[in-house]
Amino acid sequence: MKGNSVLLDESKASIDKCGKLLKEISTTCCMPDRSTNMSVAFTSLDKLLVELDLSYTNNESIHNAINQIGNFGSLVGFLYSTCCTVSREPLYQKMYKEMNSAHGKLWQYLGHSH
Repeated sequence: MKGNSVLLDESKASIDKCGKLLKEISTTCCMPDRSTNMSVAFTSLDKLLVELDLSYTNNESIHNAINQIGNFGSLVGFLYSTCCTVSREPLYQKMYKEMNSAHGKLWQYLGHSH
């Protein structure tokens, strides 16, 4: 592997922040029928965290984590675009910033950076 584990640690920390933000969004949501979509997002987040844990010893898991960030991001995008209040907008924006940071660091770990 080309990178050092600090990049993986920082990626995982960013995704952990996403989990906290998603939990905050979920617990303040006023529409119970969105709970199915929230559950799918939490499941996707869990899969992503598993891949990040495995990535310390497996480059394939790094690629899987990169793909899972995209999957998770699309689910968050659905939740964001269907949210009924602008007060949660900063939470969604912070999540996207953290996902982007994790994504970039994973590629940097693999030797790709700008």
